[in-house]
Parts: sequence; structure tokens; C-alpha cells
Amino acid sequence: YGVADLGIGYYQTSGQSNTTPNASGSGSRLGFLAERAINNDIKVSARIEAGINIDTGRPSSTGGASDRVWGRQVYLGFESATYGAGRAGRLQGPSYDFFPRFDPMLMPSIGSWGVLTTLGQPVPGGASGTGRSSGFLINPTERTENSVEYISPRLSGLQLKTSYSLNESSATVPELFEAALDFQKGPLAMQLLLTRASAIPGAGTVKATEPVTETAFGLSYQFGPVNPYLTIVHRDKTDPTLGANGSVLNGNAEKVLLLGATIPVSAKGTVRLSAGRYASGSADSDATSLGVGYTYDVDPTLTLLVAYSHLSQESAGQWPIFLSPKPTPGSPVNSMLVGATWRF
Repeated sequence: YGVADLGIGYYQTSGQSNTTPNASGSGSRLGFLAERAINNDIKVSARIEAGINIDTGRPSSTGGASDRVWGRQVYLGFESATYGAGRAGRLQGPSYDFFPRFDPMLMPSIGSWGVLTTLGQPVPGGASGTGRSSGFLINPTERTENSVEYISPRLSGLQLKTSYSLNESSATVPELFEAALDFQKGPLAMQLLLTRASAIPGAGTVKATEPVTETAFGLSYQFGPVNPYLTIVHRDKTDPTLGANGSVLNGNAEKVLLLGATIPVSAKGTVRLSAGRYASGSADSDATSLGVGYTYDVDPTLTLLVAYSHLSQESAGQWPIFLSPKPTPGSPVNSMLVGATWRF
């Protein structure tokens, strides 16, 4: 299977602009999925999936490894209708799966979800070592490797998802624990999510850190054709890097509040709205993101889209939008995206 996904993005801030091809929605990929029934209740499955930059043909990967060919999902798993599913490999864990459940835009490069949880960082959620934020672990881009995952059956609308990512005794990579309790009944969907990264002792240029805990709550409710969304994400330390005095560089909490809605305007067209407020753990660095998009489903496999996003920020904020130029402190950032996604 595959996805061919391409957009043209325009970014403007601080008297500078940048026009660049990039992913518009889900990102291009080529994948292989195999499943086989072992008996009437259990089946085994394997997936290997490569991300592709369709404008250059080069591998597209999260995690900062530009030479990673199989940069998306790579796992071996077992699934039982009675006992649930287990997987091991490079996974889209509970934190990754939280994003498409509660984001009306579904455009990480321009929607408020992606703008305010990644804060323009290629590898969000790590310790910056500068005292400033590097984004959230709970974001729409990160997958986790060396991971094991369990997904329970859904009972009375409730389902548990949990994963644990080993660091293979690395002094520079944290272990990661994720757990989500999901509820789905009729038009109502809710989820509580916990993500915790362990401390690391550090080595070389990578400094030691304290543990970091993030929590999130997501809610959506289908009111007839209109579907509103609410999400809150909280991180207990802005930068858990340990300084020379043994204290963290920035122990202030940071938070994101997101609101949005999808509104069908025709049989195939949908307006998508998003608004978010980032409460920074650094002085005078809060930000607000507003986004509006329109998607048109030509058929079940082909989607066309156009979207606009505006980021405003306080006097010390220099947060970009995806591939925008870095703004001068306090400057707003505007972006426009047009694109198409074809699934085959």
C-alpha cells in the first residue's frame, strides 16, 4: 500500500518568506502489511513502512535520522479478539495515536496541534539544554523504537493502550512509558493520556536530565454534522536538563489548550477550524495559533486541501511554523498550504 502526499507551503515572518514543497496531510509512504490467522481467535501480523519525501525521492523520517529508510511503523504483532493485541518494534504509540483522534485539521505542518506541540522542532519533546522549550513528547510526529505495546479489547466503550520503549542502556536516550485510557460511545469520544520519559545520566555533549511527565485530555462530540474538539496538554518541566548546580535549567510547567471543529459544507467538502493557546514555561513567550482549512474528498482515495495558519506570540517568543524562517522576537508567522493526498 502507499500514500502519495504533496503540498506547496508558503511561510512569511519578520520581512522574510519561504516557499517550499512539503507533506500536506499524512506524508508519503510505501508500506507492506502481512496478516495470517493462527486459529479462530489469534492472528499474527507484520508491518514495515518507509516514509518518502515525494519532492526529492529521499527517505522521510521522524526522530532526526535522515538516513533511516524504514522510518515509519516497523513491527511484529499478535492480535486476539478475546485478549487484545501486542506489538513490538518501531511504533506509533499512544501519544502518536492521540493526535488523529482529537485534531480537526489533520495537517501537522499547519494546524494548531502541530504548530503548538512541536514548536518548530524536528525532534520535539527532548531536553533542549538551553532552558527553553523544545516542544512536547505528545505531538503528531514522533514514533518510538525498541518498543512493546499492548492494546486491550474495547469493553463498554473503554480501551487501554500502553507502551514501553527501552533505551538499550543508552546514557543519552530516555526510557519512555505511555498509557492511554480511551472511551468511545455513540457521538462521544474521550481519552486520558500519560507519557513519562526517564532521567538520563548523560554522556559526551549530552547532559544529564531529570524525568519528564506529560498528561493530556481529549474530548470530541458529534453534534449532527458538526464535530467540535477540546484538548489540553501539560508538561511538568520546560527543560529538564541538569545545570552545573545540579538543578534543572527550567522546572516551570508548560501547557497547550486546543479547540477546533469540523463542519461539512457539502457531500464531499469539509471546513476545518483550529485554535490553540501555548502557555510557555519561559517569560514573555506565550503564543496563540489560529488555523482554517478546507478538504475536498474527490473519492475515498483522493483528498484535495487548502489551509491557512497564523501564529502570534509575546515579545520574547521566536516560535516558527514548520519550515518558516525563524521569526524575530515577538513577530507573528503566517503560512498557507495547498496540496493533495492519494492513497493506493
